[in-house]
Amino acid sequence: MGCAGSGATVNTAPERAATIFSGPEAPTMYADVPLAVTRTLTVPVAAARTAVQQAFTDYSIPVTLNNPTSGQIGNPDFYRSARFMGRPMVELVSCGSGITGPNAATYRIFMSMLATVKANAQGQAVVSMTFTASARDVAGGASGDRLPCGSSGNVEQRFLERVLVLVAK
Repeated sequence: MGCAGSGATVNTAPERAATIFSGPEAPTMYADVPLAVTRTLTVPVAAARTAVQQAFTDYSIPVTLNNPTSGQIGNPDFYRSARFMGRPMVELVSCGSGITGPNAATYRIFMSMLATVKANAQGQAVVSMTFTASARDVAGGASGDRLPCGSSGNVEQRFLERVLVLVAK
């Protein structure tokens, strides 16, 4: 089955920032609300859902959320260290730097990857991918609070490209 996907789009609707840390002795810290990267595929929703599920498997991400009613598939809480999707973590996320270099290179990166697959008015599948990440220094056995990470956009792009390859088979 052939597939021609439209270019990826990013939902840029203004939204409030999300609180990531608030404590009695520190100022409240905010992060941008994650933006979904969306792609329209010229295949039915069922074929797109199958491809999305396979892409999660291909990237060794256990699917812990699979709701056909809402169209959501993914995992809201998993982690990797150093590498993910065959790439160094520093190419995928930015989590600040310490004296040893980029935190993404040595910290444990906690991630949420959720895809929503729904039909548009023409019956084509619309896949929206939302990715968020945070980092925790687990060196020395002591773990602290998670630091927010910014996405480079590579995770979302690589995932949607894999979905396109799978629906084209």
